[in-house]
Amino acid sequence: MKYLSKLCFVCCVMMLADGCGSPAGDAPVTYEVNGTVTLDGEPVSEGAMVFLDAEGVGKSYGTRVEDGSFSTVMTPGKKKVEITATRESKTKMEPGPSGGPPVPALEQYIPAQYNTQTTLEAEISANDSNELKFDLKSKP
Repeated sequence: MKYLSKLCFVCCVMMLADGCGSPAGDAPVTYEVNGTVTLDGEPVSEGAMVFLDAEGVGKSYGTRVEDGSFSTVMTPGKKKVEITATRESKTKMEPGPSGGPPVPALEQYIPAQYNTQTTLEAEISANDSNELKFDLKSKP
């Protein structure tokens, strides 16, 4: 079950990353964006990011975080940023596959202030290197 949950999560992020297509002649100008994500000074080993238009009218962009790094392309402008990452719970269990023994449940370990209640923002610019650094804290 935990693997199915993780697969569903990654698929959802990739669908957001894909967004809606534009005809070839109308393709918006995009810029390379990359950077790092740490939690309490340690690289986030595996997670996902979504960049949402701050005005709520533009396209959303998603990307993966691997070994604390990410890279993607997106249109310029102010973005709200959501960062998520899951790991096996040390205390919660869920039924195993095909009725097998229980397995650790997956839990979101990035605080809500960085995802469902995000306070993170980024400005993507045509005149900047767009190298972003997100130093997250597990306790505010």
